[in-house]
Amino acid sequence: MEDAFLRYRLATRLARTLREAARPLPLPALGEALGLRGPVERVVRPLLDGRFVLEREVGLWEWRYPFPPKGEAVVVLDLETTGLAPGLNEIIEVALVRLEGEKRIPFQSLVRPERPPSPFIERLTGIRAGMLEEAPPLEAVLERAYPLLSGATLVVHNAAFDLSFLRPALEGMGYRLENPVVDSVRLARRAFRGLKRYGLDALSEVLEFPKREVHRALDDVERTLAVVYEVYYMLTSGSPRPLEDLGR
Repeated sequence: MEDAFLRYRLATRLARTLREAARPLPLPALGEALGLRGPVERVVRPLLDGRFVLEREVGLWEWRYPFPPKGEAVVVLDLETTGLAPGLNEIIEVALVRLEGEKRIPFQSLVRPERPPSPFIERLTGIRAGMLEEAPPLEAVLERAYPLLSGATLVVHNAAFDLSFLRPALEGMGYRLENPVVDSVRLARRAFRGLKRYGLDALSEVLEFPKREVHRALDDVERTLAVVYEVYYMLTSGSPRPLEDLGR
């Protein structure tokens, strides 16, 4: 596990170096970015996963084809809830980002539950009971959010959990959730083989995202989106595919 963690972390540093340079770089320059001296090819080459284009110099596939793929709308979604049991616990926050071509539409709303969150959930999310007293009810929030899902591939980290809350709520309003669903945990397992954990915090550590004090839905959406961006290029490796196909 430690070898895999270090390998992916170093590879991500190389990708970041190329993004900052905004141009292909030779292998020695990438070696210098890792603090290496002398011949570096035998160290750097094995780090070049599907994100990288290795020609005379090293570039990135993201410079050659876009994410999300052309012609595909993508919605990344996350919920915060009062607990782990659908039907017993309630949604207290809904957030999503819809990506379609150059368009980027964020949505976030707190939700007023019937019962206040527990002290544990307050500590975990930073959402206090007082913050929810003036929030709209779930039906009003979903009335605004549902149109943004139209025609999109839905991306959720640990999708089964969020959908176990979202589907019944929408069905109770007479709506059906028929979007293709991509679980970013499954994609991450394929891309980052050999890790011990695939939660957002663990993947954030691999990809060197800033640490967070609390779990809020929109921040989780942004982190999921950043993870899926890396994973998309790792798994397509120069052969672009719809995210919907990649998630099957």
